[in-house]
Amino acid sequence: MKKFLLICIIAFVLIYNLISSIATNQLVGQNDTYFTKVKEKEIYIAKNGKWEKLDIVGVNLNSAKPGTFPSDNLVSEDDYLRWISNIYNMGANCIKVSNLMSHNFYNALDKFNKNRESPIYLMQGIYFDEKYLKDGENPQSSNLNDGFITNIKLIVDSVHGNPYNYNKPDIVQFYNTDVSDYVIGYTLGIEFAKHDIIYNEIMNEKEKYNGKYLYTNDKASSFESYMASMGDYLLDYELESYKKQSLISYIGSSSYNIVSGQKNPVKNTFIEKDDRIKNQNYYFNPENIKSKSKLKTGLFATYNIYPSYNEVKEYVDKMDYYFKKLNNNHKIPVVIGEYGIPSSRTGGDFNMNSDKIKYIDEKEQGNALVSLYRAIKSSGCAGSFLFEFQDSWSRSSANTADSKILDRSAYWSDAQTYSQSFGLMAFDPGSGKSVSHVDDSIDEWSEKDIVSKNKDMSLYAKSDEKYLYLMAKLSKDIDLSKDDIYIDLDTTPKSGVKKSSQFMLNFEDNVDFIIHINDIDNSAIYVHEYYNRFNFYLNKKDNQKRPDLINHKKDMDVFSPIYIEVRPKMYNTSNGEEEAIIHETGKLVYGNSNPNSLDYNSASDFYVGKDYVEIRIPWGIINFMDPSTRQIQDDFYEVYKIKPIKIKDIKIGMTLNSEYKKVRLKSESFKLDTWLMPNYHERLKESYYILQKELTKISN
Repeated sequence: MKKFLLICIIAFVLIYNLISSIATNQLVGQNDTYFTKVKEKEIYIAKNGKWEKLDIVGVNLNSAKPGTFPSDNLVSEDDYLRWISNIYNMGANCIKVSNLMSHNFYNALDKFNKNRESPIYLMQGIYFDEKYLKDGENPQSSNLNDGFITNIKLIVDSVHGNPYNYNKPDIVQFYNTDVSDYVIGYTLGIEFAKHDIIYNEIMNEKEKYNGKYLYTNDKASSFESYMASMGDYLLDYELESYKKQSLISYIGSSSYNIVSGQKNPVKNTFIEKDDRIKNQNYYFNPENIKSKSKLKTGLFATYNIYPSYNEVKEYVDKMDYYFKKLNNNHKIPVVIGEYGIPSSRTGGDFNMNSDKIKYIDEKEQGNALVSLYRAIKSSGCAGSFLFEFQDSWSRSSANTADSKILDRSAYWSDAQTYSQSFGLMAFDPGSGKSVSHVDDSIDEWSEKDIVSKNKDMSLYAKSDEKYLYLMAKLSKDIDLSKDDIYIDLDTTPKSGVKKSSQFMLNFEDNVDFIIHINDIDNSAIYVHEYYNRFNFYLNKKDNQKRPDLINHKKDMDVFSPIYIEVRPKMYNTSNGEEEAIIHETGKLVYGNSNPNSLDYNSASDFYVGKDYVEIRIPWGIINFMDPSTRQIQDDFYEVYKIKPIKIKDIKIGMTLNSEYKKVRLKSESFKLDTWLMPNYHERLKESYYILQKELTKISN
């Protein structure tokens, strides 16, 4: 009898597993409303008559190129088609966009995927317009709610080919292409800031949400309940209008609180005394939003994580632990929606491995991205989206925003702004090829580039949308153990001096910058202290209180190193108050900037050949606010703020101080170009190929 029961139990288990397997692998032929779903901690996609596990290997894509801002929607269909092809060939299987793209993008996606056995999929973002939050508006106000619902409908209609929105006033283009077969899901909202969530809890009563497809648990905040209702609206609208269900994801707003087990500190403020919110977590937790059985697809959590995040730094050497702890906190799948490292001569706060080297070249970018990708993959997360495919000239960062004309930022490339350089594809200045490289060849220089010359040396100059290029050619071989080369720049008519006691130099014009080439490791640019933007900002508040203590004079005989603030003074939950991080951005990096060279270093500033020195100077270092219109920063102490002034040229001179004599090359004028639209060409970075090798190795 016992043997018979044992056989029956075994047979029952086998039959049950067989039926479950058939049910699990059954495609959506009988009910073709969805082709993606969540099962426990994993995401599945319907392929070839069965459900297959989908490990998302994704890339974020934006809608900008040089000379355009993302909202302009001026990227062509051919551009998008080429970019999508590059993303696919790198080994990615999904693209994420943060909001509605131009119709050219969806046309290109459809064209690329036509008749392709393994298409590239789309994770479509639906943006919550945070500009109203900055104005102090209630996140759940009717104004914001109506705008959010409108955007939900607009985006759902658009990815389905837009049959209902032809007459909508906010549709400026016809979205005729149905790409819904490639849309695996929607990311609803943004990464909401802590203060916005706190404000929401003050302004709104906490209520659980219980909808058609989604509901919230007892731990949910008022805002989480509100966002659940918006997800419910999206799901209902898409199913009723298009007979389709998609995955839904919400962006968690503080991974650190989950990993560390800490709540956001609000001690010694009025917030801790407010009964409405004192027991709340002050971050958005997607785990508090639950799905009902009517939702056949499912929910997953998204987190944006960068190694530069102040509170992530303590885990920088154990990011695998960080991602694993985050993933284990959730019962639903976790996808890293953004992770990125810029390749920039000012690496921001991203360079975690060296106190001496503050730049990040393309090779270091690629290796760091591979390291993060492996950490995410080993953590058990359901996938990730690298940030981002292409560089973005239009971006600004906190440490450079005040020093440029923001509505002209898309028309030139600022090497000082790290946030422009997250991409795996660069937009290098120059139509078809770069104007110059600092490298082992000077073939690009000609007689027409000579600014000044004598029997001992010649000084050449040219420029493009990113750099001022200089080349000093001597009549003898260069020996930096004996030779010091000084190149002086007179940019502003408002200040500068005709001598430098510290460098023992004399000039024909009032010089604002001195470039000193003396060895491989210590060459640098120096600024006349009166025109030193960093020190002006550093002392601005004190000088406003006591203007009588300002000791800066136009004729002061001081040239200073050029610094940039990498990270402002801030508070860290674990380490307490941390001082600001600054570094000498005027210190020049030696190397070869030619991408075709075996010893290529994308952060290179100068190269020394047998009898020449090539230098490229980022416009931002020499206080240009917009080189396309020849605008530089005005006299700080005259207007007591950063504002532009137009110039026509730069006067450039040179001094050679060798072992036995000092030779002066007279300063002459270099006329500056202007442009309405920038010239550029696309180039896949070294980091692209490093990542491609990793991703294709895994897929193979």
